[in-house]
Amino acid sequence: MPLWEHQTAALKILKRHLKRSSREKGAALVTMPTGTGKSAVIASLVAGPQVGGKKKSALVVTPWRGLARQLAEDIDRRVWERLDVDRPAELPKVRLIASAKSFIEHVSGQKQYEPVVHVATLSMVLKIFETMEFDEAAMAALFGRFATVIVDECHYEPAPSWSRAVRATGLPICLFTATPFRNDNRMFAIDPAAQYRYTHTKAVAHRVLRVPRFEHIDETSIRKYVDALLDKLEHVVEKKPGDRVIVRCSNRADVRDLAAALVAKDRKVIAVHEGFTGSEEAPHLRRSMPRPSDRPEVEFLIHQHKLTEGFDDPAARVLAVYGGFGNDRARVQQIGRILRNPMQHADQYAFVFSSDESMKAAWERYLRFDQTIVAKSVATDPVGVAKLLGAQPDIFYWDRLFREKADLDADDAWNAINYRLSTCIRRPNGKFDLDGFAAMIAQDLTSSDCQVLGQFRPSFDARVILHMTVRNSPILREGAFVEMALGYTVLHWNGQHLFVSASEGLTESVRTDTTSVGAEGLVGLLPNTSTITSMSLTNNDLSDWAVRSRSIRARDIGTVAAEVGDSTFGYSTASGSLAVGDKAVTRYTGVKNGRVSDHRDSKGLYCELRSWFDELTAALLRGDKPASAIARYGLPVIPTEPPVAAHVLLDVAPETFEPFDDRHGPLVIEWSGGAVEHGRFTVEINESEVEVKIAWDAPQKRFNVSSTQDVPYRPINDNKQDFWQYITREQLLRVATRSGLVYSNKNFWQLNMRQSSSNEGLMSIIETHPPLAKVVAEKGHAFGQNPWPDDTVFGQLDSYLLPGALGKDATILCTDLGSEIADFVGFDSEKVIFAHAKSKSVNKASEISASALHDVVSQAMKSLRFLTLGNEDRPSTGYWAHEWKIERNKKPAYTLGPATRLRRGTPQNSGELHWDMVNKVVQSHAASREIWLVLGACLSKRALIEELAKDSPSPVAPQVHALLSAAWSSAQQCGVRLRVYCSDEGLPRPKSPSK
Repeated sequence: MPLWEHQTAALKILKRHLKRSSREKGAALVTMPTGTGKSAVIASLVAGPQVGGKKKSALVVTPWRGLARQLAEDIDRRVWERLDVDRPAELPKVRLIASAKSFIEHVSGQKQYEPVVHVATLSMVLKIFETMEFDEAAMAALFGRFATVIVDECHYEPAPSWSRAVRATGLPICLFTATPFRNDNRMFAIDPAAQYRYTHTKAVAHRVLRVPRFEHIDETSIRKYVDALLDKLEHVVEKKPGDRVIVRCSNRADVRDLAAALVAKDRKVIAVHEGFTGSEEAPHLRRSMPRPSDRPEVEFLIHQHKLTEGFDDPAARVLAVYGGFGNDRARVQQIGRILRNPMQHADQYAFVFSSDESMKAAWERYLRFDQTIVAKSVATDPVGVAKLLGAQPDIFYWDRLFREKADLDADDAWNAINYRLSTCIRRPNGKFDLDGFAAMIAQDLTSSDCQVLGQFRPSFDARVILHMTVRNSPILREGAFVEMALGYTVLHWNGQHLFVSASEGLTESVRTDTTSVGAEGLVGLLPNTSTITSMSLTNNDLSDWAVRSRSIRARDIGTVAAEVGDSTFGYSTASGSLAVGDKAVTRYTGVKNGRVSDHRDSKGLYCELRSWFDELTAALLRGDKPASAIARYGLPVIPTEPPVAAHVLLDVAPETFEPFDDRHGPLVIEWSGGAVEHGRFTVEINESEVEVKIAWDAPQKRFNVSSTQDVPYRPINDNKQDFWQYITREQLLRVATRSGLVYSNKNFWQLNMRQSSSNEGLMSIIETHPPLAKVVAEKGHAFGQNPWPDDTVFGQLDSYLLPGALGKDATILCTDLGSEIADFVGFDSEKVIFAHAKSKSVNKASEISASALHDVVSQAMKSLRFLTLGNEDRPSTGYWAHEWKIERNKKPAYTLGPATRLRRGTPQNSGELHWDMVNKVVQSHAASREIWLVLGACLSKRALIEELAKDSPSPVAPQVHALLSAAWSSAQQCGVRLRVYCSDEGLPRPKSPSK
């Protein structure tokens, strides 16, 4: 079977391009819809007279390894089998590049030259360039015996740096894509004489592609969606033997669960996702799609991202979409996977069954676009940037001035800019070259739809890039209205610090190849001679009850009294005034990006910006002590070595998760974490112990948590993530590291545990109660009015602690279970107490348990509002009228109770009336309000003091310190007294809990 007419036309243009190509003329670009035979054109090109015929090598580049394997097979064998011809004798051997080192050794060390078609991923080409130390001359020499570099799926742009690596080969470039609306010169200059575009409309007319038909499946649950899909396949498609169905899901959990639902109905399935470890028990769960020659005969191919682009299987003519796509490009690309009609049969249809209502509308928009754009592919300048610039008036009156048109082509155009005294102070991650970095910034800007107007060199250590942004108006939903704006980026390198001043924010290369100077460098820019007037603070405790962040404004924060919980908050931004020489300056600093901004008399000249950089450099080198208002808070720090987790607490709000199906009740996390051993810690979820793996991810700068034990819950506000994916993405955890730092809120903190052992500090709220040293359980058996056993926390509260703290006319209620506001509520006319009990089981007792503290503190702070003056909320009190009883059916099975809830006081007819009595005391300004944490077998005051006094305390001690400090601060802000009762002795002796 010969090549189709459009393939021959594309090949003709590419051959001509290779004959006449030079780097100055730009790259060739071929646009062909998915399924129209790009692989055959690529294979024919490398087997043709300009490559294989000249005994030259070729480099073929793709975005992903799976696509590279597939394309290598296509070039070497499968294309020729489909064309029903012998493999051309001129076609060189085809090899996948396994590693940059082996490739360089092979190419540069050949004793007898042998042409090869090398197939690689974009990241591999970048790795080769990196191994060549980003030396473009050395890179070009390495590829001296190559005829061309071919880039398939060239619209895919993981980073601007990859195109630089491809261009550094010095070879004629041939670009292929199936995506006309992103074929542009953002990454490569395109040769206008070497472009070929085959429209989708023509491909359908030539019967090269099938026509899709769309039906909406209005089902949200996986089980019902699968039932509806199978019904469609039976009654609508008339599936033939060998037909395959591609199923696209929007997250890993859905890929796994939908595959399981199909397997349960005896359907043959392969489900692929990069998150599958390969150790799953289910053999149908794969990390990658098997190559075509190894692909088993299955009916359903299920994925999230793996089969959207670059996947070739003519047997797939049905697409099922469960969940939605984020953009039309992905929708069009996914539909393209089922349109191949290799035999050009007439009246061929593909079928799309989707829960995404936008699928059909997106496809219709794409077809209108395909029919209206010009014959060549769309450029990065679809609206004519040159015309927009040319349309600017020569002179006009604006903002009280007659303004003349700026000459942006002048050699000193950078002097026309009004520069703000604002910069981000960064540190390069490795060896730094200012010119190379400026080129990367220019590529970043170009890839972000900006037009770079000029790059300038005001001095040897500075570069200025001027650019123009052209965008569609953001207030339009679907219509078009072109807006434009000028921008600048200034880079100044002093040998240690990189100053980046940008009108439009930081680009990708700045964010990925440099890091912020950090708080330890910024604090000296507001030295102790400064007056701090405003600050924003982030809390290192992320529990639901904690204040996540707060802002402070005052004439001088340094004169404002410190608060109890100051050390648990970390400095994020600060503004203040200071004198620099004879200048009065207002300065802002922000930790996240290392930003510094000054407000002072300035004309906006470049020379003023440059002098300011020198001034900041001198201040950084001096390392002045920070203002006292900043020093009182915790400062985020940068670890000097890779962090290793020593203790972990998950900061998870159970009510923010929902079960996969109705078989599972609400999420209950009994243990939220603990000590880390060999990179693993344990949590207890719904009465099952789950082992969790934790490791620091250096490239992502975060901790990754995962488990082979699935938790059948997903976040309510983002059901695309499974439980552990969501914990990792949101970093819902606090980690104490082996080096003593605490990680929370995506930062590392050096906790300032001031007065850790002083009764003027945190220890003043911790009181010892000796009988708690002998407690062996939190609860036990109580019948009727009989008390709970003395060796339980409930027994100590019921019989001793609460009666001793209240008057003879007190009322004491057990409010445990249900939607509890506390385990016990006690009150008289002068005081109300919410008491929360916690104890570890006797065989898991601990002198310092952060996990136990985390749970009880979280519970206590959630009910804090009910102790607040002015509160109008009412707790759930209906169950107060029923007896207290616990029945456990699992082994060991037991029953506790029933016990009366009213332990002391006057009976009322309902729980609501009891609450009215409680709230009357709460709302009395003369009464005192207290929250108690009563702890057995999980905290010893003596042990905590001794541990905090050590130079290197156990990681669990800072966790407990942070928890109690934050709780103390929160209670104090509400006018509520926090009291903590615990033992002052070692662990209790093991014995059986009372029942």
